[in-house]
Amino acid sequence: MDNHNNSETPSRLVVAHMNGGQAIDLPGVRGRMERLEFASGMVLYRMEYEALDDCHVQVQNSFSEPWIGSAMHLQGHSELSHPNGNTFSLSNDSALLMRVDPSGSRFRLFKGQLIRHVGVASTLAPLLERFGGELPEKLSLFRDEKFGEIQIGQSFSPSSRLRQLGGNLFDHNARGSARMLKLEGIANLFLAEIIELFCDDDFNDDRIIVWEKQALADITAHIEHHLHDDLSIAKLACLAGLSESRLDQLFRQKYHLSCAEYVRNERMSAANRWLESGELSVREVSEKIGYSHVSNFSRAYRARFGETPARTLRRASNG
Repeated sequence: MDNHNNSETPSRLVVAHMNGGQAIDLPGVRGRMERLEFASGMVLYRMEYEALDDCHVQVQNSFSEPWIGSAMHLQGHSELSHPNGNTFSLSNDSALLMRVDPSGSRFRLFKGQLIRHVGVASTLAPLLERFGGELPEKLSLFRDEKFGEIQIGQSFSPSSRLRQLGGNLFDHNARGSARMLKLEGIANLFLAEIIELFCDDDFNDDRIIVWEKQALADITAHIEHHLHDDLSIAKLACLAGLSESRLDQLFRQKYHLSCAEYVRNERMSAANRWLESGELSVREVSEKIGYSHVSNFSRAYRARFGETPARTLRRASNG
């Protein structure tokens, strides 16, 4: 890993509480990371760190043959740019399935962000065996057996189960005499879940009948334009002419999120955009997304982005 501070922004950094691994001690980044390679060919990456500066961290590819990997932040957000310039946002709302053969990918880190990251990867040969010799059709774009030039990334919304599995890789399962057995098992489930989410996305969409698709589209549009209103599932189900359970099921099928999670994500994403514009105060943003108390908004925002809204606003105001 190589670190490059942005020349425009000074630096400073942090402390993490991850069990296992080794210390990261780069200018502007400090925390812990762990790379575990299992006999099955599976590789697990766990990292927890804080960016004390706006900076870039370059990563080297450790594979020398075709592979497929996944990445997600359980906390905080950053941007991952491949050598060809394709850039993806990583957060607890955006998972990534990828294969990038050349080294030179770079994480863009934002000052004050506490990142908790998990990634699971496998070379294609052992993965093919687990799929009976043939990968699902939607994974065919990752399968090119020539190694060296492939740079593919596909992002999508993670499920609650994927987030839970990611969290399991940092809790008590990361400790104890059988930690390697536990971590390998969870890593397998994590990669399986992310592959199924990616491959079954069209299937999930097909299970929603036409008028329900329109009702769901109307509700998501209503949410986008009424973030300050009552967006409880009871109110939204009434507007949609659906039962609460069916509306929640539609959100889970289409977005891999519950209705409440979707609303929270929309509110937090809007808050982040408004704060980064530097045009509204924290209190004004809090009111625009339906929070009566700034303290509750600040807690929710920090849980999502790893920093307080005041810090985001200061960074935007300082240019």
